[in-house]
Amino acid sequence: MTTTPILVLGTAEWSSPIATNQHYVVRELARDHGVHFVESLGLRRVRLDAKDLRRIGRRLRNSVGGRDTTAYRPVPDGAKVISPLVVPLHRAPTRVPNRLLLERAVADWRHSPGPRLLWTFTPVTYGLERHADATVYHCVDILGAFPGIDAKAVAAGERNLATRASLAIATSSAVAAHLDQMGFPDVLTLPNVADVDVFSAAVRPAAQRRPAAIFAGNLSPHKLDFPLLRALAEALRGQGELLLAGPVAAGGGGFDRELAELTALGARHLGVLTLDKLATVLGECTVGLIPYAANAYTAGVSPLKCYEYLSAGLRVVSTPIPEVVRAATGTGSIDVADTVDDFVATVLKALPPGTDADIQGRLDGARPFGWAHRGERLREIAATALTAVDGTRRG
Repeated sequence: MTTTPILVLGTAEWSSPIATNQHYVVRELARDHGVHFVESLGLRRVRLDAKDLRRIGRRLRNSVGGRDTTAYRPVPDGAKVISPLVVPLHRAPTRVPNRLLLERAVADWRHSPGPRLLWTFTPVTYGLERHADATVYHCVDILGAFPGIDAKAVAAGERNLATRASLAIATSSAVAAHLDQMGFPDVLTLPNVADVDVFSAAVRPAAQRRPAAIFAGNLSPHKLDFPLLRALAEALRGQGELLLAGPVAAGGGGFDRELAELTALGARHLGVLTLDKLATVLGECTVGLIPYAANAYTAGVSPLKCYEYLSAGLRVVSTPIPEVVRAATGTGSIDVADTVDDFVATVLKALPPGTDADIQGRLDGARPFGWAHRGERLREIAATALTAVDGTRRG
């Protein structure tokens, strides 16, 4: 392991209920490098609801009193989580105090002997790239298209990073096109992958599965096509189950009302599951759902759940999200439905468990899209960036 840490700027809390790309990237980079992970700076507008107040309280505790070592997600060996106290507003009045607060929070990295690598998932960096010898911008979403996000701050940050980053990583072709448009000269497309080993370990044979369709992910009205889910819930009554697993978006734009209506129609909300428990549940089902609404945000999404479902032996049914359409090419395990009626009919057709050979074929197809292969690639990128900088210094 190298002695110089990589600084990773995240867009989520380390203990967020659902693991995202950034959590896995920290885990994989920490196998060869010291990693400092900085939790979200708060790009979304704060709401004075219970959920956001709890997040603020948790951030204060983590920043002042130290992190809870019994948190939902263990921190990998070689990694350190930083919870900076910053104002979640990123305009002129707060930029100077936020920059000073953030620089203080990452002082160990700033003062470490070089070469220093910044690996950022957020374009709002407060100039930390000035302290880095190399910068990687890892863009997993078109952030500015999500409701409540400060789109102006995101755009300004991306324009700045386009002149400073040595590499930009995009997780979908739509995100890559966006980064090209923002002026990034070197864009590498690496679609999201999944923790396939965890899900394949919990696979059950066809005889032990029941006709159940499941969506696992954030229950958000901006991402999910609620009329589609309502139609599916109605169609499944008496034929199979509709299961929903994941946190419910709360507040003014929350999913509480929609979830109550789906539950009244027979759907079951399983709550937030650990990865192992989710793998167990998926192994009992037959269909994995990607029921996303069509909008500017989801056009750039690369849903890792596609490969979670496949590695659990499920058939996947999705709305026409561009990255799922791409993944479906050449495989018989992913169905893309353009209309609500087609989606419902496709799910109903896929409900029977099929054969063990069908399940094995999905596992085999998902295996190349795991973190074992991707982790090697990311560590190569980090090592190349650090080696190139170190060579330049010596030269």
